[in-house]
Formats: sequence, structure tokens, C-alpha cells
Amino acid sequence: MVEDGVAPSIFGLIERGIAREPALAAQMRGRVVFRFAEEFSALRITFRPRSVVVEDGDSRNPDLVIEGRLPDIVHFATVPTLRGRLHGVPDPRQPRGRKALRRLADGRVRIEGNRALGRQLLRLLAV
Repeated sequence: MVEDGVAPSIFGLIERGIAREPALAAQMRGRVVFRFAEEFSALRITFRPRSVVVEDGDSRNPDLVIEGRLPDIVHFATVPTLRGRLHGVPDPRQPRGRKALRRLADGRVRIEGNRALGRQLLRLLAV
């Protein structure tokens, strides 16, 4: 952890998601980096076969990058998601889901990289 990092708060969300969906977490593989518009340290999450590491800091060549202001990312990441084939995508039938999709459409939240990993991560973080 670093002084300007948010790893402990995101760790709590990840831990809750793993407890709720252990099978999903067990199949996730890759490196995710959150980069914040504010003066916070980047955050990286590494999904391995038997562990998930959440720590402050950036990563070279991550599989997925999520960028934006911390409040926009948190609101985007913690909304109810669709079930079925598009599981992990914010639910546009819910007001919070529509707001989250607007954050993506207007560029307040940017996502680059492995979309499947992104949908899995959103499923894990959904509240």
C-alpha cells in the first residue's frame, strides 16, 4: 500500500465479490489496472489460479485498463448487472445501470483491453 492509494477499499469490494461468487473468481485470469484522474496511485489487481492480489501501483501491459475519476469508476463498477449472455454489463433497465452506461458513453469511464475480463470484474464488483 502507498499513502495515496485506494487498495484497501477496493480489496473490500473484491473480497465481498469472491465470497458471493467463488466459482467466477476461480476462473478469472489476468491483470487489471485502475488509473484515476485524481492524485491517487493507480491500483492493480492480479487474478491467478489460486489467488487474487490487490495492490497499489501500475502495471506494464495489463490485460484490462479502467480509467476515470474515482467516484465515476466506483459508481460504474458497483451497479446491478445483466444476467445471461451479457452478464456483467450494467443493467439499462435500472436507473443506476443507465447512469453507469452514460459514464461510459460520455468518456468519464474508459475501458480498454480484455472485455470478457472486464465483464467478469464488473460481475465480481456488483452490489
